[in-house]
Amino acid sequence: MTVKKKTAPATFDETREWLFKRVASAPRPLPSGRFPVILEEAVREGFSREILLNALDMWLNYGYCRIIDPIAQDIELTEEGMRYFY
Repeated sequence: MTVKKKTAPATFDETREWLFKRVASAPRPLPSGRFPVILEEAVREGFSREILLNALDMWLNYGYCRIIDPIAQDIELTEEGMRYFY
């Protein structure tokens, strides 16, 4: 029987970096409906949804994106966000 190696929960910086890379590698401009898919993928990878949403809040505060669908948590990148991610 194999023993699974325990992994420590991802820090905020690790989560933010992973999320940044996924958004930066998405098609340009970020298609509608793509960000919720990225969030679900992150949760499946083991990232905390709370930390993911904290990273999104940071991006919103910096003006990198705006929410276009609050229920699905879909975003649209602003011009500043386009420069930041690409």
